[in-house]
Amino acid sequence: MKKIYSFLAIATTLFMCSACNNEWEDELYTQMVSLKAPYENQGVTNIYLRYKPNGEVTYKLPVIVSGSKVNEQNLDVHLGVDNDTLKILNEERYQFRTDLHYQQLSEQHYEFTSPTCHIPAGSSMEMYEIKFKFKDLNLVEKWVLPMKVEENPSYIVNRRKGNGKALLRVMPFNDYSGTYSATSMRIYLDLTGYDKPLIMNTRTAWVVDENSIFFYAGVTDEEDINRATYKIIATFKENGKLDVRPADPANPINFALIDNNPTYEIRTEADPTLPYLTHYYVTMYIKYSYDDITSMKGTPIRYNVEGSMTTERKINELIPDEDQAIEWLSLIHI
Repeated sequence: MKKIYSFLAIATTLFMCSACNNEWEDELYTQMVSLKAPYENQGVTNIYLRYKPNGEVTYKLPVIVSGSKVNEQNLDVHLGVDNDTLKILNEERYQFRTDLHYQQLSEQHYEFTSPTCHIPAGSSMEMYEIKFKFKDLNLVEKWVLPMKVEENPSYIVNRRKGNGKALLRVMPFNDYSGTYSATSMRIYLDLTGYDKPLIMNTRTAWVVDENSIFFYAGVTDEEDINRATYKIIATFKENGKLDVRPADPANPINFALIDNNPTYEIRTEADPTLPYLTHYYVTMYIKYSYDDITSMKGTPIRYNVEGSMTTERKINELIPDEDQAIEWLSLIHI
């Protein structure tokens, strides 16, 4: 009798194991199509793209099919521009500060290479190519390309946590852009008896073209409603010289170089403990003056600015893709 019970127990166990194994052969979830573009703190996905000489660069957006099994269908996933989500984000985050709103990237600055992303059977992820055209893109504004997976009977769009959408904030970079430490840049009121300098902790340098960046003059806050008035362009020459000038040729802020000899230097250092990590530094040395024409209407305030600003990039030499090799979150800051 004991042998019979033992046989029944073994047979039952084998049957249950077989049933369990069969479960893994079936799809446990509903397969859905998503865009792989995780949102960051500001509710968008920052994408870092090197500015090329002609201003054009291709970005590859991952399109994925989720599920417990590999996709078994040939899918043509339709993608398009999402005209609604960005408006909602702006209203929730910035409300009436419309000057801080994310701006939808205009069609002249991007091109879809195809209306669909083809995902063949046996693949659960493919790349959708978007060609960006950064020439003459003014980064005083924050530009976003809002994308979405279009509805289609051949697949199901993943709507959980906005996975069927992507808010791509374009962040062009060159060899000189980034967040600079500005604590060595001294800002003086051009008034007799005022000799204590003002200090800005950091200053962001945004891309203009392959060899140029812009920053905001002196004490201008980077979220000031009038910030565009104080936009200063610096072009990096091969001989270590800088060409520094106001972005507005009319020069309403009376920007002027004090010594007419702005310079820069670049240096790299190996990390003392991590052999795969390189530290890349850019330092600008500038002396200039300008008028604050917006703080007190009708009464310009003259400032003299002198000193240096330095930015640091940490570059992982083991990663072949440049945009991923740079540790963007560490871009500040010495």
